[in-house]
Amino acid sequence: MRTTTAAILATTALASLALTGCDGPAIGAQAECDQPTALTIIVAAHSNAAPALPAEVACMVRKTIEAGKPISIIREDGAPSVIQAPRVYPIGAASKDNDINNAKITVSRAVSGIEANADGDNTLAALELAGRLTTDTPDATIAVLTPGLSDQAPLDLTVPSLVTAVPAEVTAKLKAFKALPSLAGRTVHWYGLGEHHGTQPALTGPQRQNYQGIYTSILTEAGATAAFHPGPASAGTTPRPAGPHSIRPVPTADEPTIDFPKAEGTKKAEGTRTFNNASSLGFLPDSTTFRDPGAAATTGAHLAKWLTDNPGTAITVTGTTASAGTAEARGALARARAQAVCAKAVAAGADPARMSAAGVPDNNYPGHIPDTLPDGTLDPIAAEHNRTVVITFSAQGAQS
Repeated sequence: MRTTTAAILATTALASLALTGCDGPAIGAQAECDQPTALTIIVAAHSNAAPALPAEVACMVRKTIEAGKPISIIREDGAPSVIQAPRVYPIGAASKDNDINNAKITVSRAVSGIEANADGDNTLAALELAGRLTTDTPDATIAVLTPGLSDQAPLDLTVPSLVTAVPAEVTAKLKAFKALPSLAGRTVHWYGLGEHHGTQPALTGPQRQNYQGIYTSILTEAGATAAFHPGPASAGTTPRPAGPHSIRPVPTADEPTIDFPKAEGTKKAEGTRTFNNASSLGFLPDSTTFRDPGAAATTGAHLAKWLTDNPGTAITVTGTTASAGTAEARGALARARAQAVCAKAVAAGADPARMSAAGVPDNNYPGHIPDTLPDGTLDPIAAEHNRTVVITFSAQGAQS
């Protein structure tokens, strides 16, 4: 698996030579960083990434080379692999500055010239590989230069419900499946999490924040210390060419507006609309606090207007939850969330006599799916599917 300097230079011959901020004589000279005992760099190789060395990582590279410590490089795509096994760059006493500079250039070009060998993106596999490479140096530093938008199981972020999934539940599922990387003692510096290039659309702020929460939970459970740095990894970089290998973009969390029922002729406006946990009526975990209070207030105003525009009608708001906790606790939380929705509508002028709130304690409702894994933990994807607000529009007196 060991790769020579010549081999790395050969595989990156098409990389740009104008990398003065990355591989020139002053690489890492203007940034401060700790001294790694060993350094592993994970680089996203797919077309939705723009790999380059951030200033802090360039500093780590310089210090690692100067200290005679090993450097590894991992290609992150659908099947992550090592492009440089742990390697110590030799430095001659008579040519110290030149040897250090050449080694820095080699590392920089290996990073910027990396190309995918497989479809997709599997961040967890790359982290697991980094853990195995640093078995002999458990206090090693891992620099992750990737958006982290994995499209591979067991952490497939293209699944819409993971936008709002509870990070601890995601980690519990991965642990139950023995899919957590082994990173005890490592320090992980992550650059560019959630950044978009190529065909990847821009994510919402809350979406990126939740993905960071998921990775923080994963890395902490894996025994690592994590630090996230705002991206992109390097200003002015360009996305990778599309190449022969594809990747599925993670969909943005933006949700189309849900139209309320409209009257047709003599028939009153009736129907049901379901708001998922990523919608304007989504809630923070185990609480009645809206994820986006402003959006919830706007939806409440629309509900009030619907009642005004449709005399003789009523609205029933029903909360549903995942299967965590007792039926009594679930019912109480579901009803309290429904009441919070009603409160937004009433605050906007809705007649409280035309609104009612209900909670489903036993998960016996249309659309519910099993959300408990064999070991009793929640399946975070199914659990998010079951966390909804169901609004029923009906003729007054026909509320359910």
